[in-house]
Amino acid sequence: MHDIETAEGRGSEQLLARLLHPRSIAIIGASDDPVKISGRPLASLLRSGYAGRVLPVNPNRSVVQDVTCYPELDAIDGEIDLAIVAVNATATPTALRACAARGVAVAICFAAGFAEGGQHGAALQAEIGDICRQTGLRVLGPNCLGAIGVRGGVAATFSSIFDEGGELLPGRVALVSQSGAFGTFIFSAAQSEGLGFSHFVNTGNEVDLSVADLLLALAESDDVDVLLAYFEGVSDGTALVAAAQRAAELGKPIVAVKTGRSAAGARAVCSHTASLAGQDAVFDAVARQLGIIRVPGMEPLIDAARLLASGTRATGRRLSILSVSGGAGALASDLAADAGLQVDAWSPDWQHRMAGVIPAHGSPRNPIDLTGTLLSDPGILERALDATLDHPNTDIVLVLLGNVDRGSERLVAALHDAHRRCTVPVVVVWTGGSGRPRQRLAELGVPCYTDPGRAIAALGALADHGLRPPLSTRPELPGVDPAAARTVLDRVRAQQRTRLDEAESAAVLAAYGIHTAPAVAAAGPEEAVAAAAELGGEVAVKALSPALAHKSDLGVVRLGRTGPEAVRDAAREVLDAARRAGTSDARVLVQRMAEPGLELVLGVAHDAAFGPVVLAGMGGVLVELLADSAIALPPLDLAAAQRLLRGLRGAPLLDGGRDGTPRDLPAAAEALARVSLLAADLGDEIAEVDVNPLVVGPRGAGAVAVDALVVLRDP
Repeated sequence: MHDIETAEGRGSEQLLARLLHPRSIAIIGASDDPVKISGRPLASLLRSGYAGRVLPVNPNRSVVQDVTCYPELDAIDGEIDLAIVAVNATATPTALRACAARGVAVAICFAAGFAEGGQHGAALQAEIGDICRQTGLRVLGPNCLGAIGVRGGVAATFSSIFDEGGELLPGRVALVSQSGAFGTFIFSAAQSEGLGFSHFVNTGNEVDLSVADLLLALAESDDVDVLLAYFEGVSDGTALVAAAQRAAELGKPIVAVKTGRSAAGARAVCSHTASLAGQDAVFDAVARQLGIIRVPGMEPLIDAARLLASGTRATGRRLSILSVSGGAGALASDLAADAGLQVDAWSPDWQHRMAGVIPAHGSPRNPIDLTGTLLSDPGILERALDATLDHPNTDIVLVLLGNVDRGSERLVAALHDAHRRCTVPVVVVWTGGSGRPRQRLAELGVPCYTDPGRAIAALGALADHGLRPPLSTRPELPGVDPAAARTVLDRVRAQQRTRLDEAESAAVLAAYGIHTAPAVAAAGPEEAVAAAAELGGEVAVKALSPALAHKSDLGVVRLGRTGPEAVRDAAREVLDAARRAGTSDARVLVQRMAEPGLELVLGVAHDAAFGPVVLAGMGGVLVELLADSAIALPPLDLAAAQRLLRGLRGAPLLDGGRDGTPRDLPAAAEALARVSLLAADLGDEIAEVDVNPLVVGPRGAGAVAVDALVVLRDP
């Protein structure tokens, strides 16, 4: 995957202009039959009002659908911004070479039968990738249905979206989808609910351009405020990180659906576009870290988009509910709790103020019951909104109405006025009735839903996005020596090993300033006795070998030994256990026992899409059983490291838990931040780091790594 920022003339601005605002479009393999896949783009472009040059290319015809047809690209005068390649898979590489030779900027490949279709197709797709790298031609697809620019009538697609002949609803939302059909489902469903779009792009097999590439390009567009994405897999995590960071800088939220959470979903993804779904937990963590709003399906995607497209943003989770129905208000309160929103009861003073503007039989608490009297006195809503918007603890306002049509004009006006003049989101649920009030609210830009659950889920996503923490920066920590760590790694590589023993692993950690328990390596039992005397106090005795990864499971660890005889016996026992495990050349590691404390696990893993990722969790021998862990991209500053630890289910133990002893969270966070620096600096060389346990002492006592394993990536 090459970087759209570095290819000459192929940056984000150029890509957007040539792909989504082309001045000329060539259609290679254009058909006279407007129903065929190869005939649909021309028919749609003629129907959509596209004002640029449309250039059919077919050596067998001089006219296609009443448009002059060219035998080849070289017969066309002038620049060609975009080429649609509507030929079969086997003919596609030849067509793309012709595009590159002619100076075409971007090509869209419709054909299927590539990597998703077996070895022959995979070879064809690899050939396309080579063409892109060798020539600089940008390719969308293959196995995709193209791209749409709504305002310019750019119908570079064989989708049926244009078949009805009606105008598409323009807007400031852009959709990028790996799946063509599902992307059109989202697009059409959103249009039917009144959500307008600026662009829709399907990336298909992503031989070159990915969802991330298009998100980055569209984030730079002045026509786009909100970005929607449907992922089946992430082919280039670095590009997605860059896109998300740029979108965040520009204040443009990304809302995403990603499949592949289940084994069956991952299999379906692979057979569809030959994408690897990747580790879903990694994508989920990265999305949270980058401020990408991940939603579970199509309706939540549309709901969040509608809310964000209105321009409204949330700065807190405190929800004030105004309802024409007490029952609806109660249900909304429950749903709000599920969405992470707070519905706090108002103070007596504020309840007294609200009681003065609603009927006596209403409820001035939160949720506020306006009662059915609202139907005959719309002024109740106006006064209640004024009071609610004045309340200092109102971050979001939700208004629940239903059925009423008569007198709705005044209610709509009050809601529009509140939405227009206030800085907090005002969202409406209007259930039943003719639908005219909802339509009018949508026209006025007021977010309106028919179902409380959908509205509140969208509000929860809005609050999550509004309260997202700042992106982490590289921390400046003393005692970090990457060169010293690389010296250890180079020595291991020179011995043609990829697994470090515990002493070597501890040396790598120490190079990054991570406190490790003092230890001495010994050749055998007698040397172990001398090492124990040097360290003093109670010691742990372990077999030392790169071949011994999970030492507790193999019985090669003895804890709490004191005195020469106990240490000598322990050394003999662990060496015997190592031999039984198949390791005859083990040495002995004697390590000073750490003071008891809370055990965490810190680590580094290598994700196929995102590269090195950092992990933290509740540790010790029960780490797999507890399965309490969190993931993030490195590097992490100290604040981000603390947030990651606070996100663990076992985080209350850091504050004392049952024994009431607060743990040294700052020390644990610093250790995690240092591990993240190791991952950021050496992640291309390291496959795995496992620090288990990191023993966290009482507040002020620090944290110490007691055991560690580093594994290098295969050369």
